[in-house]
Amino acid sequence: MKAQPATFGLTLLATLTLGLATAGGLEPPVTVPAPVQTVPVPPVPAQPAPMPLRPTAPQPLTARADLVNPGGERVGQATFVQASGSHSVQVSLEVEGLTPGQHGMHIHENSACAPGIDPATNTTVAFGAAGGHFDPGQSSNHGTPTTPNKEGHGGDLPMLTAGADGTARASFTTDKISLSGPDGSLARTLMIHAQADDHQSDPAGKSGARIVCGTLVRQGLSLRDYELPGAQTFPEGVAYDAQRGLLLTGSSQNGNIYAVNAQSGEVKLHSPGGAVGRQAAVGLELDPQGRLWIAGGAQGTVSVLDKGGMVLKVLETPKSPAPFVNDLTLAPDGFVYVTDSQRPVIFRVSPDMELSAWLDLSGTPIQYGEGVNLNGIVATPDGRALLIAQTNTGDLWRVDLRTKAVARVMTGLDHADGLWLDGRTLYVARNTAQVVSRVELAADYASGTLVAEEPLGGLRFPTTLTAVGNDLVVVQGQLNRRSGTPETPFKLTRFSRF
Repeated sequence: MKAQPATFGLTLLATLTLGLATAGGLEPPVTVPAPVQTVPVPPVPAQPAPMPLRPTAPQPLTARADLVNPGGERVGQATFVQASGSHSVQVSLEVEGLTPGQHGMHIHENSACAPGIDPATNTTVAFGAAGGHFDPGQSSNHGTPTTPNKEGHGGDLPMLTAGADGTARASFTTDKISLSGPDGSLARTLMIHAQADDHQSDPAGKSGARIVCGTLVRQGLSLRDYELPGAQTFPEGVAYDAQRGLLLTGSSQNGNIYAVNAQSGEVKLHSPGGAVGRQAAVGLELDPQGRLWIAGGAQGTVSVLDKGGMVLKVLETPKSPAPFVNDLTLAPDGFVYVTDSQRPVIFRVSPDMELSAWLDLSGTPIQYGEGVNLNGIVATPDGRALLIAQTNTGDLWRVDLRTKAVARVMTGLDHADGLWLDGRTLYVARNTAQVVSRVELAADYASGTLVAEEPLGGLRFPTTLTAVGNDLVVVQGQLNRRSGTPETPFKLTRFSRF
């Protein structure tokens, strides 16, 4: 979502050595700001950089699941290998301790092999925390191992057959799942059931109890997760206060702003939701004075907080039936530029905090349509232009700050959300695509090339990015599960630049 100049090495994803071990209505604004008490956190050094993604030769994307029974005993292992450039995954596994005969086998939605509620029976069962079948096509239909994902669960795999000794071995290739992209299964669970799967009956083919579970974990990659409180937090924006060593993130659901100590991971409520003009917090930006700028989403506002989290100003965009102020960026000219994903206009806030409609997009090449339109925004470090992602088209746009001329930089960034610009390298959080992409831009920022995509350890609707030293931090917003049950805790994930 933001930009900071820096220099670093470049590496294609195709050269990565990869391994495997392991979005609703908002309440109307209140009229009185709530005072906020904050406890300052002393400056802290940045964490050591995670393991760089710097291998020397093309390698397949691989993952492994250590399989356990409900007692926690290890009873087998499964490996998943996806060749570079391929969508299909080679699955190999061996498991013991089963009853002889056939057993249903599926990929489940969540990452935890722990007790929880089984959606089929609404009772607590072994491995219920793994959730229901992975269903990236949202088909709500149990199918066969060859049913297209738009028509059946993506997690429906071939049955496993155990011999007389209770041991089962299998090796097969499937395009039902992937280790990257919308069908990505990293940080999900492989589940073996007690009975055979009829590959027809909802929700699980009458395959019975969950008896063996393993989480798909990627090896050879160092990541750090910062856990957030709340069962309905749905974080969206993120910014880093380097002076205090704090990551600031906000809830798109209730407007809470949290401060996360980047060293210890300790989380404190920095500013509670319900402050004037803030029933939601979407895009975030820190200015040099340490003030936090907050895009207010469907309320059509921009809020500004002081360093301690108190409300300094609430700026309202013109009233309209369906605003959605989504992201903002501070440009070198001292103005803050603001996107609206539903209204074709770019707003601007002056240094003395006066908001105006800066650019009417009618008649420009940017055409608004259904869904989320202009979203993530950054300013180029030369101060000449804005770069803006259009989520529903996958286009990246360049807007000249002097002439207001609009030109397409590139396309192919489907579901592009937040942006982070580092020199001429642009990182793009692509929410439904469940990857972070790296784009190399021309010197004039007029064209770009997609050179790498990273699923990390398994992303869940990544929304925005910020930098912490040599690392990046991505928000796993899970906004696509606002009408369902998100996996908690919500997380920010820190990783090395690639």
